[in-house]
Amino acid sequence: MPLFAISPILPIMSPILPNAAGSLRINILLFDAFSNMILACLLEPFRVVRDEHGANISWTMLTPRDGPVRSSSGLSLAPDGLLSHAAACDLLIVIGGDRFRKDAGQSVTRRALMATRKAKTVIAADTGAWLLASAGYLDNRQATLHWQLLDEFANAFPKVNSVATPFASDGKWMTCGSAAGAMELVLKEITQRFGAAARFDAASMFLNARRLAHEQDDGLGGLPSHPNPRVRRVLDLMARSVDAPRTLPDVAAEAGLTLRTMARLFDVELGLSPGKCYQHMRLARARELMRQQGISPSDAAPLCGFSCAASLKRALAR
Repeated sequence: MPLFAISPILPIMSPILPNAAGSLRINILLFDAFSNMILACLLEPFRVVRDEHGANISWTMLTPRDGPVRSSSGLSLAPDGLLSHAAACDLLIVIGGDRFRKDAGQSVTRRALMATRKAKTVIAADTGAWLLASAGYLDNRQATLHWQLLDEFANAFPKVNSVATPFASDGKWMTCGSAAGAMELVLKEITQRFGAAARFDAASMFLNARRLAHEQDDGLGGLPSHPNPRVRRVLDLMARSVDAPRTLPDVAAEAGLTLRTMARLFDVELGLSPGKCYQHMRLARARELMRQQGISPSDAAPLCGFSCAASLKRALAR
């Protein structure tokens, strides 16, 4: 259901929901002593896009020896099937564990990594880059992993172009180290595959917690903060007025920007126009009220800046 709002003070915009018609098949290859945090950062944003927007996203858990593996914190996870029977996928996520030095020298690891040949894109997370590099997959390519291991990685694999960045992309190969880098990378993938609005929803779910009642509210109401203070001011103004939307010239003026500057900032920083972003906030709030809190459309409409339930339903149905 594309996002489209009808408002007397906002221009009519094109749909801004993710491209839910697209599909994504993911295989996840977990090595023993993997990080729960890394797995969650890579998988949960995709889960949000699937659940909130009906995108056709599926995943299969796999392990090198086809048996359960334990995370670094001791949680056990069983594979969904045999690695040798795994179907080709759009995206293979390889998550290495704390025993990567030992794993890198084993034939079972080399056999497991042959799954990369059936993947259009590969993300190697945490120590996954070490495993791929040990098998020669990253020769003459840019790659990164956790900053604590980067110097050792560069010395161990001189054919790899090691870079000190949160994540790196080189052809079909993408690598990341920390949980923050993993989240940043998967949000980038979501933007490319399902659109900027999908990224907005996934980021809103995980990157900024709602404040406690006694803390000063920044107005974002659970939306992700933004490092650019000018963008952050506009997002703050929009979030504070979801129930009574303001004109875009009014928002720009209060933020100390011209309309043209505000539009350029949003295009560069968020990949959305200010109007689309504002609409998305309103309809995202409406979905939250109706789906998560059970509020009727007639009660949700005025809380999201719609004149009545009918106008809200039309916006959600477009």
